[in-house]
Amino acid sequence: MRKKLPSSFSKKTLLNRLLKNYALILVSLILIGMFSIGMNTYWQSMGRGRMTAQEAVDMIGRSISDKNLQGKTMLNGLTDNQEKINNLNRYMDSSIPDYLNYSYDQQLETGNYLFLPSQVKNFYTMYDNIESVIIVLNNYDGYYLSTVKDKGGGKNNGTPHLNNKFYLAYPIINPVTLEVLGSFYVEFSQKDIIDSLTHLTTFDGLSAYVFSNTGYQLLTYTEKNDSSDRQLIQQNMKETSMLPIQKLAEKNLLEHLKTTSGFDILVTISKSKIITTVFFDLRILMLGGLVLILVLLYLLYRTFTKYSHQVDIIMESMALVTKGELNTRIDEETTQFELRELSNGINTMLDNIERYIADIYKLEIKQQDAHMRALQSQISPHFLYNTLEYIRMYALSEGSEELADVVYAFSTLLRNNTDQAKTTTLEKELSFCEKYVYLYQMRYPDRVAYHFEIDEGLKELILPKFSIQPLIENYFVHGIDFSRNDNAISVKAQLIDGQVNILIRDNGKGISEQKLMLIRRKLESQQIELHDSIGLQNVNERLRAYFGPTFLMTITPNEIKGITILLSFNDCSSSS
Repeated sequence: MRKKLPSSFSKKTLLNRLLKNYALILVSLILIGMFSIGMNTYWQSMGRGRMTAQEAVDMIGRSISDKNLQGKTMLNGLTDNQEKINNLNRYMDSSIPDYLNYSYDQQLETGNYLFLPSQVKNFYTMYDNIESVIIVLNNYDGYYLSTVKDKGGGKNNGTPHLNNKFYLAYPIINPVTLEVLGSFYVEFSQKDIIDSLTHLTTFDGLSAYVFSNTGYQLLTYTEKNDSSDRQLIQQNMKETSMLPIQKLAEKNLLEHLKTTSGFDILVTISKSKIITTVFFDLRILMLGGLVLILVLLYLLYRTFTKYSHQVDIIMESMALVTKGELNTRIDEETTQFELRELSNGINTMLDNIERYIADIYKLEIKQQDAHMRALQSQISPHFLYNTLEYIRMYALSEGSEELADVVYAFSTLLRNNTDQAKTTTLEKELSFCEKYVYLYQMRYPDRVAYHFEIDEGLKELILPKFSIQPLIENYFVHGIDFSRNDNAISVKAQLIDGQVNILIRDNGKGISEQKLMLIRRKLESQQIELHDSIGLQNVNERLRAYFGPTFLMTITPNEIKGITILLSFNDCSSSS
C-alpha cells in the first residue's frame, strides 16, 4: 500500500508557494499593465477634454463675434444718419397710415424710401439666423417687435421680455449729437452653436454658458439636463454677478473667455463623466485582462498539478525505498523532461546500490571463507614446514645434498609466502628472488644463469614485499626461451648520490615497440588502481604509493635483445 503524501497544493508544499508566487507575479503584472493603460487613457482623455473645452470656447466666441457684427450692420442700416433717426422717431410717434404718408413725402423730398417694416424684413432675407428684432426708444412708451413669423412687426406696449433668449443689445446713438436714444436688440438662433457643441465632443457632461456684459444670460447648453452646475452659476450670478470659477473647477474641466465686447463664455466638462467614458472605453480591456488572468491561473494550476503529480510519483517510490523495498523503481514513462532525467538517475542509483549490496554480501561470504582459510593456515604451514625439514634432513642423511638444497629453497619460498608481513628488507627480498631463480635452475640445469648484487648500504632498505619477485617471475613466464642454454637474468641494487637504482636485466625474447608504448602509458598514469594481476603495473603502483612521487619505473630494450627494468627513487630508509 502506497504511503499517502501531502497534497501538491497544501499550505506547506514548495509547489504551492511557487504557484502562489507565480500567480501573484502574473496577476500583478497584468494589473499594473491594465492600470498603466487606464491611467494613460485617462490622462489622454483629460487632455482631449481640455482641448474640446478650448475649441468650444473659441467656436462660441467666433459665433458671437459674427453675430455681433451682423447686429451692428443692421443697426447702422437703421441709424447711420439723421434722416434715418428721424424716420425711426416718426414710426414710434405716429400711426401706421401717418407714418406711411411720411415715408412717401420723404421719398419725394430726398429720393430715399425709408419704411421701417420693410427695412427689418430685408434683415431676415440677409441673415437666416435672426429670430426677432426689438427697438426701444427712450422718449416713447412701448417698443417695436419683429419676429420670424411677423417679419414686418409692429409696436407693442410695455417692456420687451428677453429671458432665455440669445439677444444681442446695441445702443441707438444719434450720429450728430451722439445722444443715446434707446436700444436695439437682435435675437439670434442658438441652433448653430448647439449643433456645433453637439458634434464637437464624444464626452458626456459638456456644458456652455454665455453672459452679456450686463450679466444677462444669453445661452445655456447642458447635456442630458445636467442642471447642478447651471443652478450654481445662476445663483452666483444673481448674488455676485460673477462666475463661480473655482467651485466649478473642482468637478469640471473648465475654459473661460472674456471677449473684447464684454461677453463671458464658460465651457465645462464634468470630470466624473470623463472617468465614466474612460471606464466605458476600457471595458473590453478590463474584460480581456480578467479573462487573461483566469486563463493564466488555470494554465498555472494545470501545469503545477501535472508537475506535482510526477513529483508525487517520485516521492512515493522513494518512500517505499526508505521502507526497505530496494527493488522499487520509478516509472519513467509517467515523468517528463528534467523529472524523467531525475527519475532515471534515481533508478540508476538504486540499481548501483542494489549491485553494491550484492557485492558487499559476496565479499562478506569471501571474507568468512578467507577467515576459515586463515584458521586452517595456522595449522597447515607448520605441518608443511616440519615435513619439508624432515625430507631435507633425510636427503642429507642419504648424501643427496643437492636435493636437500632444493627442499630448503622451496621451504624458504613457502615460508615467505605465508608470512603476513607487508614489508621486508631489500636483502631479504633479493634472497627470496635468488631462491626462486635457483628452483628454476634446478628444473632446467645448464640453461639458466643468474647474478644478484646489492650495495652494502641498501641491505636494510625497507620496501613492500614481492616488489622485485613479480618482475623476475615475469621474465620466466614471458621472456625466457627454454630451448636456449644461455638464458640469463641479473639484479643490481646501487645507491648513487642518495638515489636508489635497482636494475633488472635479461636476455629474453624482448618486447614489441607497440606493446612497450602501451606499457609505458599505463606506467605514466598517476592514478592508483586495483588490479587482479601482480604484474608490472601492480608493482609500479605499489612502489609509487610507498615511495611517493620520486619513484620511477622505466622499461627499455637492451643490447642483448632482452629488456632492462630500472626502479629508481630517493633513499628514504632512515625515515622508514
